[in-house]
Amino acid sequence: VQFAFFGAYFTGALIYFLISATKGDPIARIGYKNGVVLGLVISASGSALFWPAASAESYPMFLGALFVVGLGFAMLQIAANPYVTILGPERTASSRLNLAQGFNSVGTTIGPLIGGWLIFQYFASTDAHGADSVKVPYMGFCVVFLVLAAIFYFIHLPHIGEGNIERGAGALKIPHVFLGVIAIFMYVGGEVTVG
Repeated sequence: VQFAFFGAYFTGALIYFLISATKGDPIARIGYKNGVVLGLVISASGSALFWPAASAESYPMFLGALFVVGLGFAMLQIAANPYVTILGPERTASSRLNLAQGFNSVGTTIGPLIGGWLIFQYFASTDAHGADSVKVPYMGFCVVFLVLAAIFYFIHLPHIGEGNIERGAGALKIPHVFLGVIAIFMYVGGEVTVG
């Protein structure tokens, strides 16, 4: 389960990197706001896939649905994190990013608790088959993601111009950046392995 979810983060980041290195930054083309909307719609799609997975009682389908949710979350991270850093003065960018990631951590902590509570409350209150107990909560998540996507789509957010963006993998030629990427990769690998 962890591998499916966090594997989607890796896969999403790898796809984004490959597209960026060869074709230029996709977020520069679609915009940060549309990137967030796209991430929410992908996550909603993955949540909706839990219904057919439960109906088919297929563990591989559950993992596939979870993978799609993870891809959506990866897209959210890719679009939202840089947007948060450039919304204000450069000197306070790290504070804004830390605040945003703090909310991410709170969501990562309480999300499974709320999801588990919903699933087990639904399962305990009816005679639903075990796999059926995830249908309603995940459709609820789907609706929440779609409502958030609609809000982000229709709300006015500042448009940040990209200017001249260099194409290619130039940043990875800087030793500290390359070593930082490896360090974060190892850290997340260790974190996923332990937890």
